[in-house]
Amino acid sequence: MNISVFQVVQFLLIAVILLYLLYYVYTLLFDKNHQPRAWKAALKSGNIPAELQKAEAKYPDKVRFFNFWFQVERLKKDGVRGAFAELGVYKGDSAHFIHLMDEKRSFHLFDTFEGFQENDLAVESGKAATYTKHNFADTSVERVKQRLTGPQFVFHEGYFPETAKEAENEQFAMVSMDADLYKPTKAGLDFFYPRLAPGGVLIVHDYNPDWPGIVKAVDEFAQTIPEPIVPLVDQDNSVMIFKVGSSA
Repeated sequence: MNISVFQVVQFLLIAVILLYLLYYVYTLLFDKNHQPRAWKAALKSGNIPAELQKAEAKYPDKVRFFNFWFQVERLKKDGVRGAFAELGVYKGDSAHFIHLMDEKRSFHLFDTFEGFQENDLAVESGKAATYTKHNFADTSVERVKQRLTGPQFVFHEGYFPETAKEAENEQFAMVSMDADLYKPTKAGLDFFYPRLAPGGVLIVHDYNPDWPGIVKAVDEFAQTIPEPIVPLVDQDNSVMIFKVGSSA
């Protein structure tokens, strides 16, 4: 059987792609070069719970994961008081590993647990303009409660900011916002920033050109506060806002 040059080249390209995929899977699961030295030292000292180690191995965005870990470690070291909160919980993936980083703090979880609202989608552009109310609807508060168990979790099911009234008197040390849309992001910034403890941090996901609603909400809010917006180099370009002041 004669094999053409084209077939040889095609075979070689397929082989290269397969080798690359195997290398990617290997580095994702087994290569530890991505781990910061502080994390490795904590591992060596036995200060990283086994369940958190498993969460780190599975979570694809290592930069985002370790940024949360560094922030939580800083909050504990500096004695910053307050609860954790997440706006945009979905199936609870990030809330799960954040809780494992500090299991003693109360953790407020805000989500409809049934996808987006039509009135929020109406003002969107970019990638969010392709969404419907069915996106991120493949979850439920019951399913997330099965995963996130314990008295530390406080669920606020429903439309934000209406559900924010349930936490008006709370103080927060760290807030993770992953709401995807302009209106809930703007509402989240307006609600959480005044309740952020001195030294606390607010982290907003998806601050990039694909999500102009997020960029608009953050940029508008940035004009109203003294602190700078700190960008991150995680996969979807999160930003952080640190509350100025001492927690003492």
